[in-house]
Formats: sequence, structure tokens, C-alpha cells
Amino acid sequence: MNKFSLQVEPFNGTWMDCVSNNLISILMVHDRNFEYTPCLAKARYRLFAHGSSNENIDFPPGSSNVVTPLLDMVRTLDFSPYLDYETVTPDKEGPVHQIIKDCLHRGFYIFADVDRFYYPSGVDAGKNHLKHPAFIYGYDDEANAYLLIEDCIQPSTMESYLLPYDRFDEAMAAVRSETGTYHLVLVRKKDQELQFFSSYTKEQICSSLEFLLQEEQGPFIDHAMPSADTGVTVSYGLSVIRDFAETLEQRLLGLLKDDFEYRALAIKNPYYYRRSTIQLPFLFYRKNGLDERRLHSLTDEYKKLCNDWNVYGNTLIKYYYKLKYMKDLNWMAQSEMDALKRLLAKLYDKERDLIDKTRAVLA
Repeated sequence: MNKFSLQVEPFNGTWMDCVSNNLISILMVHDRNFEYTPCLAKARYRLFAHGSSNENIDFPPGSSNVVTPLLDMVRTLDFSPYLDYETVTPDKEGPVHQIIKDCLHRGFYIFADVDRFYYPSGVDAGKNHLKHPAFIYGYDDEANAYLLIEDCIQPSTMESYLLPYDRFDEAMAAVRSETGTYHLVLVRKKDQELQFFSSYTKEQICSSLEFLLQEEQGPFIDHAMPSADTGVTVSYGLSVIRDFAETLEQRLLGLLKDDFEYRALAIKNPYYYRRSTIQLPFLFYRKNGLDERRLHSLTDEYKKLCNDWNVYGNTLIKYYYKLKYMKDLNWMAQSEMDALKRLLAKLYDKERDLIDKTRAVLA
């Protein structure tokens, strides 16, 4: 057989991360309503600081790519109720291509770690060495390529992508040379019939709200160097929104020597999160009999908060470029900075208010 593929389509309802978006694309094959899955993510706002003070923004060289002076959002989803996983470790000299094709024919989608530097095209091709879990759903021997869903052409957008076998070999070898071993992660839907609206509970949503409010602070552990003292602390909770507003100027100045374009996507993470929660009131309506008047009212509240986070992200990006390219900041630029700080202060209040309104609906 020269061609083979499992059924799948890119999921771009909202951005989670490349693995989660691809797992959702698997589930949507069986029930389209799994597009609401991001609503159920456990999420927290987070903020990094070098040392114990938020005002010390000069992060040490070699800090992990996840560490940023900007406000960030971390989200996790538990797919174990819906998907089964297996791990295969091919021999170093073994027939990895035949293993991949056999697994596909057994109904497994495959995640294979590769270095996107060796891709024929995309944002990292020939530029950045980036270890990345490529998502393989088929192959085409006539094109001598695997069928992937990737976000390498337009970041945060999943698209179909052909990865030639020889480029896959190079990208895989680069990762294998670092670790000495190589693993393929196989994924497929559990045997039982899956229905999204019968798979989540009100308790899950309540737990996610409590998690969003949870305040925590501690040293940042870089898993690439777990024994190293990074000198970086990380704080979680809604209060970091206010902390970020208070140190906004210093944190932006700390980015001038950094790759801002790389960080720009992270700026929009709060917006991506709130965009995914716009459908939460509909879930309440579908599951718990929320009346239509309250459904529309609460949905409007979620949409407004999402829009405010979008305004924040776009304004911060515009202001950064003014800060970078203007020789002297004029009074108008300072006025924009003050307005941005006020917006963040309001976002903190709006986050708390929306959580209270959501709790009242769930009570």
C-alpha cells in the first residue's frame, strides 16, 4: 500500500499547545463536541521573577525557554479518560519507518520527537534547533513523506504538513544523539464509545475554578537541568496580574535584549485561555439546565473578558515596538503605559467577579 492515513482534521478552535490540539483532533473524529474540551483545562496565571523580588527582572543567561518576564498562563488537560497510550522504543539500527507504518495500520496516531531545524520549511527550518513532538497520522510513499499536522508554518495554527522521510531521519537523529534513546508515543481512542457531554461533571468545573484562584510561590525548577539552581521564582494565582501591572515597565525593558517575536505568542496566552472558556456557559446550559436568559448574560460576560485580554495583548505588543524604536518616550507613550496598567488592574477585578458569578450559577 503506497498511501495510508487515519481520519483526523486540524483543531483550531483555540490554541492550547501542539500536543493538546492534536489530541483534541483525534477525539473530534468520534464526537465533534470534543471541540469544547479546552473549557475543562486546569489553568493558572503565572509570573516569573529572578530572585525573591518582582522588580529584579534581569534573568540569568541560559534560563529555560518557558521563563519569561511577561505575564503567562499555564494550562493542563487530562486526556486519560478518553485516550490510550503506548510507548515504543525502536532499536538504534532498527527499521523505524516500518515500525511507524505498522503502528498506523494498527490504528495508532504517533508522536515522534524531532528537531524542526531539519524540516524543509517552516519558522524553525534551518534557523532554530527545536525539539518538538511531531504528530504523524499517515504516510505517502509516492511523495516519500509522512503526513503530519503541524504549527510550524504559522505559529499557533495547526495545518497539514508533509515531512519527507529523509528529513524525518535527520530530525529524529538529532534528538536521538542528545538522549541516546528514542521513543515513539502511540495514541488511540479508548475502546468504549465516547460522548463528550456525558464525560464531564460539574465537580470538574468547580475544581478548575478553585485551581484558577489558588495562590502559590516557589523556586522554578528547570527540568532540563533539575539539579541546577536557576535563581528564578515562579508565582501563581490571580494576584500576579496586579504584580505584573506594578512592574510592567521594567519587565518590558528586560525584553529589549531578547527575541521579542518569540515571546509575542506568549503575550496572547491569557486571551487564548479566555477564548476557550467562552463556551463554558453553554456547557452549563447543556448539562445543568441553565435558563436561556442567564446563559446569554453569562456568555456576554465571558466574551467581554476575552475581548479585554485581547486588547491587552495587542496593546502590549504595539507599546513594545514604540519602546524599542523611539529614541525618547513622549508623554503619549507614557499615557498608553498608564492606560495599560489600569486595564490590568481592571482585569484582575473582572477575573474575580466572573469567577464569583460562575460559582453562583453552579451552586
